[in-house]
Amino acid sequence: MKKNMGTLINKSGYKNAFLAEQIGMPAPTFSVKKQRGNWTENEMKQILAIIQNEKLEDFFFLEIMRAESDEPRHPIADLKKEMGW
Repeated sequence: MKKNMGTLINKSGYKNAFLAEQIGMPAPTFSVKKQRGNWTENEMKQILAIIQNEKLEDFFFLEIMRAESDEPRHPIADLKKEMGW
C-alpha cells in the first residue's frame, strides 16, 4: 500500500500542495514521501480519507483483479452446488 500511495494520489487528481496542507505537512516533505513511499500509517489514513472516491475504488479493484489474474477460477455453479443453494 505504501509504495502505491503516489499512484493513488496521482489518480485522485488532488494537488500535492493541497494534500500536504490538509494533513499538516510541508509540501517538500510530502513530495519526498510520495516519491519514496515512506508514509506512516496515520499519514496514509489521513490522505485516503481525503482522496477516497468511487474512481479510486474502481482503480484499486482493477489492481486487485490484475494481481489475482493467475489464481484459479471456478464457476459460480460449483459454489452454489457446494453451498446447497
